[in-house]
Amino acid sequence: MRGREPFYVGYLKTPRPLLGFLAVLAGAVLGASAVLAVTLVTAQGDWGDAAFRWGEGYQTRTGILRVEPYPVLYLPPDSEHPRGRAIPLSGQGKRGVREKAAGLDGGPVDVGGFLLRAGDREMIQVGGEVGLRAAADAAALAGFAGPVSEPVGPRTLRGEIVDSKCYLGAMRPGQGKTHKLCANLCLIGGIPPLFVVYRADGPPELLLLADADGGPVTAALLDDTARYVELSGTVERRADLLVFRVDPASLRPL
Repeated sequence: MRGREPFYVGYLKTPRPLLGFLAVLAGAVLGASAVLAVTLVTAQGDWGDAAFRWGEGYQTRTGILRVEPYPVLYLPPDSEHPRGRAIPLSGQGKRGVREKAAGLDGGPVDVGGFLLRAGDREMIQVGGEVGLRAAADAAALAGFAGPVSEPVGPRTLRGEIVDSKCYLGAMRPGQGKTHKLCANLCLIGGIPPLFVVYRADGPPELLLLADADGGPVTAALLDDTARYVELSGTVERRADLLVFRVDPASLRPL
């Protein structure tokens, strides 16, 4: 009938006059979505170079294992690391390796897995053929028996509690409020926690968290992951790793 506007009915063929309108509308929606997506991506912060180093292949290291406060592999000093090298260990997924490491504490071990790295700090996700085992050739350590803990002194520091695995590259971002739930699951599973002290004039300082007695931190800190907080305690150095022994009661949200 003349004078009647075209009308869409789902089970009938779309009227020709409506096809042009729908094409323009669909194009506008797709274009706006593309612009929004690009805007959101470019507005994201720079999360640095933290990543799994899959391209470097399966890695093996031989060193001394210390379980407390969390399993860390210590490598002998070399020209690049005159104090020695500390490499925290994680298991697959959101799990630590404390149970595997317990019977090897203090001894020479072989560790195999894939590296995570952020800046100059590395972690090994343990697995594969070598995994975590007593060293096949301890002579490769040339008598190295592990690091000596050097007291640095009491400190009050401000920063963020993160799980080391995600922060060092398993997730991007591995910090901040959007990562809080993931961080808590990792820490509950035994992933070593780090205290990240941000610096305006340089890269952040990373400290391995421990309780006041040098053991694993308690669940009391989990409510305050992904927040900017103040903690007080004592700092000690083991190879190139700082260990921050804190009293959870000292925590103050900022």
